[in-house]
Amino acid sequence: MDTVTLSKQNRLFWLGRYAERTHTMLQFMMEQYDLLIDSEGLNYRRFCDRLGIPCPYKNTEHFLRTYLFDPNDPNSVRSSVDNMLGNGMVLRATISSETLSYLQLAQNAMKIAESSDAPSIGMQWVLDDIMAFRGSFDDAVEQESARNITKAGGFVERLSIILRLEWHTERVGVEVKKLLNRLYKTGLQVNQEALDVITEYALKETETDRGLLLRSIEGLFIV
Repeated sequence: MDTVTLSKQNRLFWLGRYAERTHTMLQFMMEQYDLLIDSEGLNYRRFCDRLGIPCPYKNTEHFLRTYLFDPNDPNSVRSSVDNMLGNGMVLRATISSETLSYLQLAQNAMKIAESSDAPSIGMQWVLDDIMAFRGSFDDAVEQESARNITKAGGFVERLSIILRLEWHTERVGVEVKKLLNRLYKTGLQVNQEALDVITEYALKETETDRGLLLRSIEGLFIV
């Protein structure tokens, strides 16, 4: 198997996590956006509690603007976009300048959404840019293990969000199996106890405690 340095492993893994966090959280927020404006949808205090993040937001409008667009909020979607791009810039030689350009476009689209009266349009552009990034990434990155590390990071993030928010939970079984399929192709060091919990869930479809499964997924890789 081709080898990847430890520092690059970390960057690739978090590139995958931040790209998935941006993509999945924007999908979730776009589903909730109109309802949130009418104060009939997501309870943002409960939302923060489930994600395990602080809740400094004063009201629904403040939550929408800050959580989505504030680069100074370390938990915002905008911060995920910036971190995604930051990891991509360090990995330019690995992922190619063309692939990196899609991450820059995603950040630009996020800025457009922030200043728009119809932010959903800009947010959709972000989603499109991340999908284009994924396609370009698959084509540009020659090292199979490097591709799989980033994809494994994405699966960890997707499962974390699904389990924390209890959103589209019918996908958990499929996503767990995708994660396990990538795991053995990454070359990453894993926590064996966490792997045992995840493997038992995948193979036996047991009624594993959601909290235990979440902790195991988030603590699976040692990077």
